[in-house]
Amino acid sequence: MISVLLVEDDPDVLELTRLFLERDLELNIDACLSVKEALRKLNHKIYNVVVSDYVMPEINGIQLLKTLKFQGIDTPFILFTGKGGEDTAIEALNSGATFYLQKSETPRFQFAKLRKMIYQAALKQQTEEIYRENNICVVIPAYNEEKLIGTTLASVPDYILRIYAVDDASTDRTPEIIREYAEKDMRIMHIRHEINQGVGASITSGYQEALKEGMDIAVVMAGDNQMDPAYLPKFLDPIINRQADYAVGNRLQGVEYSKGMPTWRFFGNALLTLLTKIASGYWQLMDPQNGYTAISRRALERIDPNKIYPRYGYCNDILVKLNAYGFKAVNINHPARYNVGEKSGIRYRTYILRLSRLLFRDFLWRLKEKYVILNFHPLIFFYFFGVVIILTSILFGVYSLYLKLFWDEDLLVRAALSLLLFFMGSMFLLFAMLFDMEQERNIGW
Repeated sequence: MISVLLVEDDPDVLELTRLFLERDLELNIDACLSVKEALRKLNHKIYNVVVSDYVMPEINGIQLLKTLKFQGIDTPFILFTGKGGEDTAIEALNSGATFYLQKSETPRFQFAKLRKMIYQAALKQQTEEIYRENNICVVIPAYNEEKLIGTTLASVPDYILRIYAVDDASTDRTPEIIREYAEKDMRIMHIRHEINQGVGASITSGYQEALKEGMDIAVVMAGDNQMDPAYLPKFLDPIINRQADYAVGNRLQGVEYSKGMPTWRFFGNALLTLLTKIASGYWQLMDPQNGYTAISRRALERIDPNKIYPRYGYCNDILVKLNAYGFKAVNINHPARYNVGEKSGIRYRTYILRLSRLLFRDFLWRLKEKYVILNFHPLIFFYFFGVVIILTSILFGVYSLYLKLFWDEDLLVRAALSLLLFFMGSMFLLFAMLFDMEQERNIGW
């Protein structure tokens, strides 16, 4: 049952609206003709939604909304008015209204739309109450983001308990803007690095504060406004419902998601995604380079934030550690959000080479940690023999070619043997990957 407080100074409109809404047995309507009566009811009863007219004799609907906000009443508010245009709508939404609806000459249509908004507002409230039961923080790494850091901070939803804005030794106005927003929003903690340490180190600083303050879930959103907070619930739900410990954004699922991504960046992401699948053991992840993530407290405590790679590549490094310790990761589809004024600091020519080295080291560490120290699985032998046999086949093939070119010896038998060894080694590697994929299905809660 959804309880609705309806505020309208016109008795005929009030009665007509009440009668229509009460056709829905899921809606319980309390109607009042004045703002004073509405405030009195709100002080004695909790409502799921408030629907108010705009023009009223005492104070208008927006002033009523501001009064409720001042009193700490965050009930979803729908401004339902016959007067007022675009400016009124903007003022209402900026003041915290959930929806704005203009009355029309077709009551049946407008009341149907109002009913739909009531359901949406009630669902939004119930969802946010679930999130408020958990201590959720957002970590925002920022380096020279004076153009977009303010927009990013202002977009964080109200149900987020803490915002860690990590300024990585910015040389522009980024620290000043963060301090300005922190004065208005007590949730914001400004963390300043005196020396530039990298985005991974910035996220580590935020994670450390999250652990100190007892956060249950830590979300990472870049300071360049690329990560739409409207998708936050999708990242939080799997962790709250204990379906996963790590949620990773995915911009590559379908054309509609990746159409905003530059071609070269898409190619670089695709290549690094393949390498990360092999290194991390998360074969189902689509976009592991994505920095839009959410992690549970228990996973964060286990991987030790201090050991996260400090620069670009941190997201891949985290995945390797999470897989080694048996935490489930899931894809969260969301659209790519580019051309909002951001400027990427990644130089893909050097980044791919550097990250490839990191992934190779991480891959060897994961095999040792997961399949030798913490548990044992024969796939390590398949990987070992696969690599040894393939290298042997290549060296034997080169030697055979040398004998053919300089000593004119027969190449056919040696070439066939080289190919046979190569295919045999490839089969060993493929079986090792298959075993690794099977292991991924068994991790998680």
